[in-house]
Amino acid sequence: MQTRITMLVGPAMLATVTLAASLPALAHHSNSAYQVDEIITLTGTVKEWRWSNPHTWLYLTVKSEDGTEQDWAVEGRAPGVLRRAGWDSEILRAGETVTVHASPAKDGRPIGIIARVTKADGSILGNQPNFSTTAEIPADAPRVAAAGPDFSGVYYPFQPGGAAPPPRPVGPLPPPTRSAPTSDGSQGRGPNAPKLTPEYLEKWNAIAASRIGGSYETDNIANCLPPGMPSMMGMAYGMEILQTDDKITFFSEHQDALRRVYLDGREPSQTVLDDPTYAGYSTGHWEGDTLVVETVALSTKSYIDGSSPHGDQMTVHERIRFIEPGILEDRITVEDPEALTEPWESVRTYRKAAYPNDELREFACAEGLRDSPH
Repeated sequence: MQTRITMLVGPAMLATVTLAASLPALAHHSNSAYQVDEIITLTGTVKEWRWSNPHTWLYLTVKSEDGTEQDWAVEGRAPGVLRRAGWDSEILRAGETVTVHASPAKDGRPIGIIARVTKADGSILGNQPNFSTTAEIPADAPRVAAAGPDFSGVYYPFQPGGAAPPPRPVGPLPPPTRSAPTSDGSQGRGPNAPKLTPEYLEKWNAIAASRIGGSYETDNIANCLPPGMPSMMGMAYGMEILQTDDKITFFSEHQDALRRVYLDGREPSQTVLDDPTYAGYSTGHWEGDTLVVETVALSTKSYIDGSSPHGDQMTVHERIRFIEPGILEDRITVEDPEALTEPWESVRTYRKAAYPNDELREFACAEGLRDSPH
């Protein structure tokens, strides 16, 4: 049954519905697309609960008083916000009945923006995060680890021992080369690519076939998605490292990718493990002058090296250290018993930048999606 209730909304309610809509079949629009001074009540059956960025989506089928059915798409806040409000990726399941209070779209389409959801058992899901929850710190809680070397700074990729580029020749310029290495899979898998199991090699072949055909469906970068771990440590456009005693943050200019390595002895909670992300969850400790890092909870939507798929148990190990002043090395080992026949190893090296080359620019990938010709 669908009931329409009209009411004025005060500042508190407005705060709950300042969201942006993003559906594959819809234009990307802000909360200005919704009639935020009106609340409707929708009672229906869940078709799908999509736990995704930049906003979550609840798809449900609503039956009216005359027995006709209508499918609705109702937008929720981002996963990071809703998780702090008590939601998770499994909080709503297909087939269950829910009552949704939402603001409807101004153009009359069956689209809304969530103010509150009530489940069949009476539990209420609001969308206001709780930032003040605290827990008593146990006496045996881990203490912040002693700081190691200071990695802080901006870095760019560096090849130790690499030859300097030859001087520009005198006279006419040579014919131009391609703008980037071929990465659509048409050249096959390189000798240093991860060794995939037959199941995952078949998945890679499907990815390659899609890209060779010109499709962007499996290309995360073309779709403005993060490069993920460990790919993001390629840091093709440069990275900045921010360091404190209990945490190190890596920020890449490419796709504005971000990851944090916690050094205070914490471990990933079950909530974290059940909610994988592109960057994953990284914890580390110092072994002398080397930062030892383990990353888990990695989304299977990402790739190991830009195109090689992986399973949900993939773990990334790193050993990061200065090999000489200003030169940082990251030795990466990827383990995945489902996708790899053997651990995959890679070494990345970076040189610390000096003024004035120590400034990164925002990437803001989504800025160009609307006008992209693809």
